[in-house]
Amino acid sequence: MTGSQTLSEPPAVGSRPVVGFRLTIRHLWLLVPFVWMAWIVGRPVGDNSFLWHVRAGTAQLEAGRVLTADPFSYTMPGEPWRTQSWLAELGYGFLENLTGGIGWVHIMLFVVVSLTLVAAGMAVHRQTRSLLPTAGILLVISWQGSPFSVPRPVLFSYLALAVLVLVLQRADADLWLVPPLLWAWAAVHGSFVVGLGVVVLDAIRLRSSRRAAAAAAGLVLASLTAHGVGVWQILIDFLAARGALDLIQEWQAPEFTNPFVLPYALVLAGVVVAAVRGRITMRDLVLIGPIAFFGLLANRNLYPAVLVLAPFAARALQGVGAEVRRRSDSQIVNWAFVAAMALFAVLGFNREVTLNDARFPGPEVLAAIDDTPMFHGSAMGGYLIYAEWPERLVFIDDRGEFFGEDAFRRFHDIRIGCAAPTECSAGAGYREVFAAFGIRQAILQPEWPLVGALTTDGWVERHRDEHFVVMAAPTSD
Repeated sequence: MTGSQTLSEPPAVGSRPVVGFRLTIRHLWLLVPFVWMAWIVGRPVGDNSFLWHVRAGTAQLEAGRVLTADPFSYTMPGEPWRTQSWLAELGYGFLENLTGGIGWVHIMLFVVVSLTLVAAGMAVHRQTRSLLPTAGILLVISWQGSPFSVPRPVLFSYLALAVLVLVLQRADADLWLVPPLLWAWAAVHGSFVVGLGVVVLDAIRLRSSRRAAAAAAGLVLASLTAHGVGVWQILIDFLAARGALDLIQEWQAPEFTNPFVLPYALVLAGVVVAAVRGRITMRDLVLIGPIAFFGLLANRNLYPAVLVLAPFAARALQGVGAEVRRRSDSQIVNWAFVAAMALFAVLGFNREVTLNDARFPGPEVLAAIDDTPMFHGSAMGGYLIYAEWPERLVFIDDRGEFFGEDAFRRFHDIRIGCAAPTECSAGAGYREVFAAFGIRQAILQPEWPLVGALTTDGWVERHRDEHFVVMAAPTSD
């Protein structure tokens, strides 16, 4: 590989000129990931943070400025907090105000996910030069991406990363796209530093001063979003809250017994095969090594790592299928399959937008609570911000970088029924915390040990169903 090659630039592969267009079975395979994702995005909304992001958007539109202090909690009211996803939230808030709800979610998800797959597929096809292996790798990418295809703002970071990988494959003349892309990424999610890191590593890999300059310009532009240099304080707060994030499943290390980790293993295997075949150089490892390690650090890192590594893995399949001539398939049959898949996809993402009733309460649960301070889980906190703010403030939600490790450990201790400070890792039992904040009601999950502890203390159940228990403190005589 020469120093002038771009990210994952493939060796020349023999090809035949194509005249006109004839739909083949290989084209149909390319559609499968998109049809699958159309059904994935039509799932009931169950993401922890999406709902509070919507409310943050409407709050910012009403205030005419981005949020820089916490407006949502009664445990840390007014504490400094910058919302890292302000641009995405403004979009959510605009759509909420325009439609009066979240009925737009499935369409938004499908559009963003599809654009991500298109960019990733183009990057892979530049390596394989053949439709069938491209379709296979795209199916692996969509498999890895399916649990990550949720409407929280990080969704837009996957699109930005896929586009960035594609841009870096192209000629240096396209590098002007990198700085504005990083600016937009920094305005929607703090993971823009991953993209910045990819550009820096690629510049080192190719010894390219132009790519280094693009990274420097992107760094400057990222500091010119609505938060200015405060965008870096967000990252500092995030790193300082690693202890809290370790208590959240998506930030824990991947378990390879999980079937949704298998695609990452397949991509790594593809990279190894490509290396064995002499299609990965030592200089490529400057980029491959850190990204592969990054993917192993947390469940949340798997999909971004796959988007970066997939073009390298695709080198293992260079030329596969290139010699296969187009079959004289029936165009009527093939286009009938296209129509059927399109109908299947439309039916998928056009399902009614509903909330996951195992994660968010129904009206009968809300009817059982009053307006006094309440204990609840982090997912419930996001829902309450959306449904009842500003009339109700929350105990906690999933903003780990804001609440910090102590608050999340305190929540964990309370959930497991820790009563006395000497028994608790955070140094405060539920009795002490409830007294400090005047908490006399709680929405709990039936399996939490706290349910039994409060029952022992005389708390009574106002409501119980399969997913939630509403409890209230005993009234004093």
